[in-house]
Amino acid sequence: MFRIVRFKVPQSEVVERLDLEDPDLNRLREQSPDIQLEGDFYVSAPMSTTSAQYFIVEQTLRCMFGDPSHLFEDLTPGYRLLRTSAPKAYDYDYCIDIGTMKGEWANERLVAVPRKSVEYQSGRWSSGMFTPVACG
Repeated sequence: MFRIVRFKVPQSEVVERLDLEDPDLNRLREQSPDIQLEGDFYVSAPMSTTSAQYFIVEQTLRCMFGDPSHLFEDLTPGYRLLRTSAPKAYDYDYCIDIGTMKGEWANERLVAVPRKSVEYQSGRWSSGMFTPVACG
C-alpha cells in the first residue's frame, strides 16, 4: 500500500552536516530540490512511497541518520486517490502520480490529490471530458 509522505529533518542536524561538508547532504539536495525551511525543520514536497524519488531519499537519509522512519511525516489522510484518463498536462502541481492501470477504454492514471483540492482538480479534468473516479 502506498502512502504520501514528506521528509522532515531537524534544522540543527542539517547545520551540523553543513559544517562537515557531508556529501550525503549534497545528494539529498540534488534529489529533492524543493526542500523548504518550515519552522525548525527542513521539509520536502509530498511524495508517494511508490516513487523512485522516495527510495532515493529514503536511502540517503538512511546513510545519514540510520533508520530514517522518524524523519518522515505521513500525509496520507490529507489525500484522496482518484483515477483519470486525463493527460498529465491537466494536473496542477499538487497532484502526485501513483501509477497507471488499464482502463475500460484507455490507460488510466492513479493520482493522489490533496482532499482540499479534489473538487477543483476534478473540475480541471472534467473540463477536458476526463471525469475522474474516486478510488476507495
